[in-house]
Amino acid sequence: MQRHFSEAPIPSAPRDGPPSRRQILSGFAAAVLPRDSLDFGRLIPSRIDRNAAYRQPGWHLWDPAMVRTRDGVYHLLFSRWPESLGFDAWATHAEIAWATADRPQGPFRFHGSVLGRRGGGFWDGHSVYNTCLLAHESTFYLYYTGSHGTDSWREDRAPTTRDEDWWTQRDSQRIGVAVASHPGGPWKRFERPLIDTGPGWGQGIVATPNVTPMPGGGFLLAYKTLAPGPGRFGGGVFHYLATSESPLGPFLRHPAPMVDKGKVFRRHFDFHIDDHFEWFQCDRYYAIVKDHDAPYLTPFGRCLYLLESPDGLTWRTAAHPLVKDFRVEWTDGREQGFERLEMPKLLMEKGRPRVLLLAAHAGGPQASFLLLIRLREGKAALC
Repeated sequence: MQRHFSEAPIPSAPRDGPPSRRQILSGFAAAVLPRDSLDFGRLIPSRIDRNAAYRQPGWHLWDPAMVRTRDGVYHLLFSRWPESLGFDAWATHAEIAWATADRPQGPFRFHGSVLGRRGGGFWDGHSVYNTCLLAHESTFYLYYTGSHGTDSWREDRAPTTRDEDWWTQRDSQRIGVAVASHPGGPWKRFERPLIDTGPGWGQGIVATPNVTPMPGGGFLLAYKTLAPGPGRFGGGVFHYLATSESPLGPFLRHPAPMVDKGKVFRRHFDFHIDDHFEWFQCDRYYAIVKDHDAPYLTPFGRCLYLLESPDGLTWRTAAHPLVKDFRVEWTDGREQGFERLEMPKLLMEKGRPRVLLLAAHAGGPQASFLLLIRLREGKAALC
């Protein structure tokens, strides 16, 4: 019988300080399934062409998602906000934009904003981001996070994380969905969020949706929220699963989080996992997730790593866990490290991952950009 990650044997913790490397590896090994599975890290080229980076001068770019329409065109949707407002303005001034290309790695033609600000009277009136695209029965579904600010919100001024106004807007995050017959829109938005906070869903925020078609029918939603508790992060950031027969819900939440590091290491964590992408391949579900608190979940340090699940509800660390560290070696031989390399999404074609989409930020004043990595094909792409 397979067990949930949080039920893995708990390594004995020292009285003072974090677990030793031996204890970390012991807990890590206990979470690995005995069966072989996808080795996603082998799909990523060892060197990445600089043309894989998609940038827009004057803008921070984030949250990439991609679909291919029947005419062979690749549609890239992503969030963006003015570079002049600073990186933290994702929570206060983001819009969702659209670009197209004849190939998944570009070059892309930019078309403009498709989901923008509609005013503080709406639950998603001032900022929209965390794009997730689903094509189902000739309809496109755009899942996203929306938020709104106070009456002091201004187009040309963004509060920072040192300001209470920023946290007010961060705490208004809710998950929404818009529908259209084409990825470029027009997108129909709704007056109410698809998922709101409250009993059974989470405290403070509900954000970062990803929706996956289930092979037996229905849809699996994964999202981020806060456990009850005081402070900015409450009892910690957890990710939960929910299922529905329709892409528009209603969704029924599974009671257990995807990962609960507290049960393994017997200490508080602000983040149990962060940004994520789930999909079904071969005989199981997979998820690429971000590990903030290196090296607690894997021995690789801060990274993107792989989970797997037989049913989409109970998750374990995959047999080949490392997806990507936060470094990139470009084809010109130069290596670059990133403060953030996250928001993973996949372009799937014929049931296999074809492109890994990431958001990248080196930190400091540099603008963030998108990284669209063409994956290797052949035996490495098989389970």
